Amino acid sequence: MAQLAADVSRLLDRKGVATAALVGLSMGGLVVMELAAAQPERWWAYGFIATTAARITAEERAARLASARTLEEQGMRPVAEEMAARLFGPAPDPELTAGVMAMMLATNPAGAAAAVRGRAERPDYQPVLSALRPPALVCTGDHDSYSTAEIVRELAGCLPGPEVILLEGAGHLPNLERPGEFSEHLLSFLARALP
Repeated sequence: MAQLAADVSRLLDRKGVATAALVGLSMGGLVVMELAAAQPERWWAYGFIATTAARITAEERAARLASARTLEEQGMRPVAEEMAARLFGPAPDPELTAGVMAMMLATNPAGAAAAVRGRAERPDYQPVLSALRPPALVCTGDHDSYSTAEIVRELAGCLPGPEVILLEGAGHLPNLERPGEFSEHLLSFLARALP
């Protein structure tokens, strides 16, 4: 996660972006937490979308490492199929599910395995979140089996006064399943947070 965050920071530097609002989905939320820890003075707002600040458990760590081995030994399909079954709300658009599956299957298995191992080794981000002062948005779908209501409460509880949005009928990809509602909430939040 720290390497991914450093990559984002260098890209922003090359583009001449001195300060920004950070919004990350799922693993991207962990990258946002790394950036917040590394350069808290640089960011003026945060969006944590379908992500977690829960401390990693031994069970989750073992499952992620097993998933990384599967990716390296069998390629993307078994892991992508397992994930796809949990990504969406109860009535997803078939074009959306097909597109997400195609994207997952096109991913380099070695890169995916490295990312999964990175998630298995993530630090405790709760102290980082509790120290943040810029406005924060926490959003997920009400059918997200990864970022459950309990996980969202824990994440929001680490932040000082976050705005919390729960999108009905969406799973782990609320920005794709409810793009209009998601964009409306995000743009409204950013407009209010803009320094």
